[in-house]
Amino acid sequence: MSVGNENFLTEMDIRLFLRDVNPADNTLLDDFEFGQEEIRTASTLAVDYWNEITPDLGRGYTVVTFPYRYHLLMGTCANLMFIAANLYRRNKLDYNVPGGGISDQDKYREYDATGIRMWRDYQAWCAQKKRAINFGLGWGTIG
Repeated sequence: MSVGNENFLTEMDIRLFLRDVNPADNTLLDDFEFGQEEIRTASTLAVDYWNEITPDLGRGYTVVTFPYRYHLLMGTCANLMFIAANLYRRNKLDYNVPGGGISDQDKYREYDATGIRMWRDYQAWCAQKKRAINFGLGWGTIG
């Protein structure tokens, strides 16, 4: 599917990276872990971050026009981890049954840790890339 940018990051690309392509594989959920709106929002947040940090390069990207596909994937997945962590944190309830305890929603720490690691990498890349672009615009490049 072409939407004006051959590098466009698709929902399926994101699902494949997160292994969220087959509801049957999510044995506890029996559904996708992330909805279409969550994926769209997570991608938009990653692009918004790029657009809003300094330096302002005068280019307002969208999820369709963002030219750095891999890094958009990483930023999107980081945001999805935060979205999931918030859900698991809200639904955490430990309860005991005869012979043991159940805590099937106690996953927020793992999701937060993954999200934090991925988001820090994305932030560092954004800062480095924007500095390089800004430097090139101000001083030019040698080709």
